[in-house]
Amino acid sequence: MKIDYALPNGVISINFIQKLFEKTNLGFFAKNTKGEILSINTFMLSIYGVDTQKEVLGKTDFDFFPQHIATSIVCDDSLILREGKTIIDKIEMVPFADFKTHWLKTSKYPIYDINKNVVAILGITSKLRESNEYSFKNDKLIEVLNYMETHIDQKISLDELCKIALMSKTSLLRHFKETFQTSPLAYLKKVRIHLACKMLRSTDKSLKSVALACGYYDQSHFNKDFKLFLNTTPKKYKSEFGRFR
Repeated sequence: MKIDYALPNGVISINFIQKLFEKTNLGFFAKNTKGEILSINTFMLSIYGVDTQKEVLGKTDFDFFPQHIATSIVCDDSLILREGKTIIDKIEMVPFADFKTHWLKTSKYPIYDINKNVVAILGITSKLRESNEYSFKNDKLIEVLNYMETHIDQKISLDELCKIALMSKTSLLRHFKETFQTSPLAYLKKVRIHLACKMLRSTDKSLKSVALACGYYDQSHFNKDFKLFLNTTPKKYKSEFGRFR
C-alpha cells in the first residue's frame, strides 16, 4: 500500500521515508489522525512485539500496549494533531519483546496538507545506550537509569537511588521530575507494570513468576498496582489477552 500526503511544496511518500530508515539504527513510524499505524520500519518490530510489519499496520497502540502506556502515547499524539506541536527527544524506558528494558529518545512531527491541516504524524526513535547519548541536564541521572535497568527484578528504594545519584531526596526528585515529569519510583512502577503486561500476554509464566521478574515479592502488592493502572487483575488480564490462556 502506497501512502502519499500532499504538501505545500510537493508530495511526501511515507513508504519512501520508511525505506530510508531501514538503512539506519533508528526507529521510524507514521500514524494517521485516528492513531492507526501507517508505516513502521524493522527497528520498531521488537517494540510492538511482532514479527512482521503487516501485523501492526492499521492498528493502534492500544492493540499492543497496556492501557496506561497507550494512553500516554495517544496524549502526545493528540497534542500534535490538535495543535501542530512537535515533541523533541522525549526520553522513556520501554520493555522490548525480549523483556529487556531500553531507554528510547523519541521525536514526533506533524505532517500538513496543502490547506495546513495536520493529516499525519511521523516519529523517529533511537536507543540511547546504542548511541551512547543521554540528553539529561544532570549526568547523575545516568547512574540512576542504569541501576533501574539492571535491578528491575529487585526491590529498589528511593534511598538507594539517592545514594547512586549522590543526591538528597529533594534534589533527585526535582531533577528526575524535570526530565521525566514524574518521580523515580512512580516511573519505575509504570515500567514494571508494562513489563508485566508483556509477560502475561506473551509467555506461559505463572503469575508469581511474572511478579518476581518485575520486582514484586508480594503478590498482593503486585495485584494492587496492576489493578490501579489497568483496572483489572493480572489473572483476568492474562485470561483476556494472553497467548497461552
